[in-house]
Amino acid sequence: MKENEKASEKVIEYIETRILAGIFKADDRLPAERELARILNVSRTAVREGIRLLEVIGIVESRQGSGNYITTHFDQTLEQVLTMMYALDDLRYEEIREFRYVVERQALVLAVRNADDSGKKELKKYLDGMLYAESEEERAENDRMLHLTLVQMSGNRLVIANYLALNRVINRFIRDVRRRIQEESQEDYEKFQDVHRKLVESVLEGNCEMGRNALEEHFVFITKDFDT
Repeated sequence: MKENEKASEKVIEYIETRILAGIFKADDRLPAERELARILNVSRTAVREGIRLLEVIGIVESRQGSGNYITTHFDQTLEQVLTMMYALDDLRYEEIREFRYVVERQALVLAVRNADDSGKKELKKYLDGMLYAESEEERAENDRMLHLTLVQMSGNRLVIANYLALNRVINRFIRDVRRRIQEESQEDYEKFQDVHRKLVESVLEGNCEMGRNALEEHFVFITKDFDT
């Protein structure tokens, strides 16, 4: 390993250690390059390299004319990292389905508890779009947005970031599920649509048990379709 690489790792370790210790917090300004170089006994080039690497992974952000700061964009940073991790992995539909079930089941409980008028209005809008849009493409998009809104209403940043990181994969999954259910049976397709109505109603009425039952029914449809 080159000497400068070792020095830049020293910079990274210094900053990460202080973040974990609670010394550096979100939106804190880092010491100037000259000061970091003096503290760590490394060159300013090594400091710049270490800072640059921390910028790439979203821990530090550089503000023109102001200096380097600990990022305040926690959600975006986590989402970007997870998105790349998921993209590089070979995820099976079964894993996506299980992930959605675990996340949405807990998100539902939180959404029922935290639901406000704005969130309820969004849910109703996407439900109407899913039930009454003219094209299946529009209905599928409203389906996706309905589930995403439900997760966002949980108010839990970790839950939301993980769900958003898989958003593209989930989008394709939803379209495939809807297409296959519709091809199998129009009656099942209509029941599948109705399950979403029950899901939204559970949040509007603050009925967690109704929501859990609807979500269970929703994933029974998905499991049955992909296991046959």
